[in-house]
Amino acid sequence: MIQMMIIPAFAALGSIMVLTILIKLLFHAHDLILFPVALALGLFYTAFVEQRSELVEGALAAGIYALSAYGLYMIVKKLLALYRHSKEGPYQ
Repeated sequence: MIQMMIIPAFAALGSIMVLTILIKLLFHAHDLILFPVALALGLFYTAFVEQRSELVEGALAAGIYALSAYGLYMIVKKLLALYRHSKEGPYQ
C-alpha cells in the first residue's frame, strides 16, 4: 500500500518541478509567480493524472505537491548559486 502511494508522489514532485522550471525558463517568470504556477500544476496533476474523486483530498494533495516542488526548486537554486560563487563568502 505504501509503495502505491509513494510512486505517484515522486512522479508528481518530479513532473511539477520540471514543468515549473520550464515555465521559469521559457516565460522568464519572477520567483513570486512560480508558487501559484506550481499550485496550478499540482491541481492539474491531481485532477487529471491521479483522478482524485474527492475535492478536498485532491486539493490537499495538490497543495502538498506544490509546496514540496517549489521548496525543492528554491533549494536547488540556492545550492547552484552557492556552488557557482564558492570562492566568495565565509567558507573559503
